[in-house]
Amino acid sequence: MTKPKLLCILHRSPPNHGAAKVGDFIASSNLLNDCFECRFITIKSSDTIGDIGKFSLKKVYFVILLYLKILWALITFRPDKIYFTACIRSVAFYRDLLISTLWKIYSLLKKVDIYFHYHTKGIDEFVSESSKNLFLTRFFVKDVNICLLSPMLEKDFSKVNSFKRITYLPNGVEDTLSGIDFNHTLALKYDSQGQLNVLYLSNMIKSKGYFLVLELANKTKDDSIVYHFAGGWESADDEKEFFDYIDANDLSDTVVFHGFVSGEKKRKLFENAHLFIFPTRYKKEAFPLSILEALSYGVPVIATDEASIPYILDNRSGIVLNDVSKLDDALSVATKDLMSIEVAKYCRDRFLKNFTLQQFESNLIKILKG
Repeated sequence: MTKPKLLCILHRSPPNHGAAKVGDFIASSNLLNDCFECRFITIKSSDTIGDIGKFSLKKVYFVILLYLKILWALITFRPDKIYFTACIRSVAFYRDLLISTLWKIYSLLKKVDIYFHYHTKGIDEFVSESSKNLFLTRFFVKDVNICLLSPMLEKDFSKVNSFKRITYLPNGVEDTLSGIDFNHTLALKYDSQGQLNVLYLSNMIKSKGYFLVLELANKTKDDSIVYHFAGGWESADDEKEFFDYIDANDLSDTVVFHGFVSGEKKRKLFENAHLFIFPTRYKKEAFPLSILEALSYGVPVIATDEASIPYILDNRSGIVLNDVSKLDDALSVATKDLMSIEVAKYCRDRFLKNFTLQQFESNLIKILKG
């Protein structure tokens, strides 16, 4: 039996952000390739996190190259389905709008199902800025299937009604503890009478809240708490401010910065963490993978009520804040109520039931077949 042809146009690493991580997994999915005859095209625009949203002649070249690659794939591959990771605003939106004309013309010649996967939020804000933005966005999503990360993001599309339907595709992350004795890991962490390890692991973008965690470290520097930070910097100025604050407040024994981590270093940070803190107000935040990773290691979470975070966490796996000024109060509650083996086991069970890569893969294929 002939398999349907699937053209996937998606972000991949680098830079290392949520959409790219998901794209990396989709491109390596054996199950997807078993169900469809696949071809993959990478959306290349930025080399680092700091480059995102900035204009350059190099990006113009990438847009032209992407346009030609998609055109050639439509002519030679002739897909039955197209999966596309779409952007919401700025230059990236107009890039996506331009290349979408290719499959709009193609759909006049051959029946094709289009799926736009949104990894961020902000559609409502963008279309509310002007009638032009609303018109172009309605044209962009006309007759396509929208994949959102959770039902909490559906209100973002309340003014845009030209799409076919909305489906939900929660993110998943790798279970790096598979085959490892989780109970033994917990026993080692909670039987020791040493320090409490608090972890912030994400891109070092100020609106994601790392500086709030740093200020929290200063407030609690007389307690037996060590704060671990890991991630890549958005700017050199932010990096300097971070280390200047550490020096000015004598936090060298309280704060450890690990830089960008992956593999074994990342696993060790999560294994040793008692609490994960992520007080984000990042405008593009939609479904943070770092919170899923924390749950996979049995680490409870303090986070803000941004986007889909209340969908990911419940009151047994963490604390969801609507006011970041209450971060120190939340820490006090967490150290009293969430620091136990029982809570850690619940966090991991929540991950296994809802947010594994296998569940993401299965849900994606179900959507694409629908």
